[in-house]
Amino acid sequence: MNKSGDNSVGAPESEMEALARECGVPFLSDIPESIFDSALLARVPVEWARERAALPARSADGHDALLIVSGPDDLPLVERVSLACGEALRPAFAPRAVIMRAIDAAYFSASAATQATSAAPAEMAASARDNETTAPTAGGGAESGAGSSSAAEDLLVARGEPAARLLNAMLLSAVRQNASDVHLEPDGANGARVRFRLAGRLYEQAEFAVAPPLGPQVVSRLKVLSGMDIAEHRLPQDGMTQVRAGARVLDIRVSTIPAAGGERAVMRILDREDSLMPLPDLGMDGPVLEGFSSLLSRPNGIVAVCGPTGSGKTTTLYAALRSLDVRRRNVMTIEDPVEYRIDGISQMQVRPRIGLTFASGLRSVLRQDPDVVLVGETRDPETAEIAVRASLTGHLVLTTLHTNDAPSAVMRLVDMGVEPYLLASCLRGVLAQRLVRKCCPQCATLFEFGAPGVSAAEEALARAAGCDGVLRANAAGCGRCLEGYSGRTGLFELLPCSEEVSVAIHDGRLSAADLRAAACGPGTDGGGGKARFRPMSEDASEKLRTRITTPAEVLAALGTF
Repeated sequence: MNKSGDNSVGAPESEMEALARECGVPFLSDIPESIFDSALLARVPVEWARERAALPARSADGHDALLIVSGPDDLPLVERVSLACGEALRPAFAPRAVIMRAIDAAYFSASAATQATSAAPAEMAASARDNETTAPTAGGGAESGAGSSSAAEDLLVARGEPAARLLNAMLLSAVRQNASDVHLEPDGANGARVRFRLAGRLYEQAEFAVAPPLGPQVVSRLKVLSGMDIAEHRLPQDGMTQVRAGARVLDIRVSTIPAAGGERAVMRILDREDSLMPLPDLGMDGPVLEGFSSLLSRPNGIVAVCGPTGSGKTTTLYAALRSLDVRRRNVMTIEDPVEYRIDGISQMQVRPRIGLTFASGLRSVLRQDPDVVLVGETRDPETAEIAVRASLTGHLVLTTLHTNDAPSAVMRLVDMGVEPYLLASCLRGVLAQRLVRKCCPQCATLFEFGAPGVSAAEEALARAAGCDGVLRANAAGCGRCLEGYSGRTGLFELLPCSEEVSVAIHDGRLSAADLRAAACGPGTDGGGGKARFRPMSEDASEKLRTRITTPAEVLAALGTF
């Protein structure tokens, strides 16, 4: 071990500065990012740098290459790193804690993915491998969950195997770009192409194209990390692992399936910091937010969130759970899978292979004296029946449905076998939603109606929304966005089950048109104190008028009004 590290930990900064003067080397009380040098970082594995608290950098004037260490005992390292970098380095001193923070910042924020994954000189790489972090091997697949952060795979560690280096670089780049999914798709002769899902769209990452025959090796590495059977190539598998990137800890949900040419893998990146959003940040306007919050305060009944796959239903329900008072209410969930752990809430993972389905899990949860139950998805008649009975016996049930709009959710539940008279008694409201990208305010352009290049559909939509022109994103972007868009927001419609709506359900008037008429009928225009049903098209129009999104995005999400 390095003795100087022990001596420097508690040494006052003034003493270290005096040592630096005595040795004739610069002293840095802080290490700015401006002196990080990608070429030097690429030659020094991050685990070696961490082990010895030694960071290569470039002097502020750019003339000298430096090795920043924590004391005189580390001066012999300078010659070895100079040989590895092919350039003479000068020593500099800094407090050990400052160096360690700078190492994380340098390797994580560097723009080139190869900085943490480049092949290292043999002596340095061998020393690093002796001190590698053990990779997690969760034996239970997806239901076992991720390991602790201390056992998580470190994306900044440059492992020796090409497949491991490539996978780490791929995931690190995905984290930097805020990708939600990484697709690894066989592409002939054991090669594979890589695509990232960014803001809901897939983009090919040519720099990570997997050359033959690395494809199966990368998939095998991924299986090892996520606790799958690496010998099984014929059946789909699911798993879970956890990775670290600097101070950030992320869960990775992994799915593999057999495909022509090899196995296809998809990694869902679950980042609590980005995904566990409060309700007001989802994009609901005032009346919808107030109405949905009111539904969550009800003591019993069913509240459904509906929309197609990828429309943000789970994010909305997690935001709803986090708004509840879990100190006074017993909140439990049944999910497939449990994507994020929420403090104060008991969350159950379904396991169909052993008979733990949504229906059987819900039966068991109801014996745990819950106040609020989240059923991840109501997908079969048995689950629907138990959810209805639970709501009628004093429980608030939150669930999701795959329907295109809020009124259609009523018909979906009736199709599952729920009697209309029971549904009229227990359904409290339905929230429908879609996701659209937000246009970048820095580079979006407003075109006049009739301008060349503006499609007839975009112009018609903008006119219908009452816009003063057609807003279009800049496909080239501006450095602050991706193809003219930055982030996403929701389009919402809330169908509260007012007395008029409940009567329509009870009487069997279940078509979308009948339910909309009942929701917008007398007594629901605000005069009677009841919320008026506002179609999703109105929310989209408002977001178009305020230039939050573009007609092209609304067309992609909803089609024409």
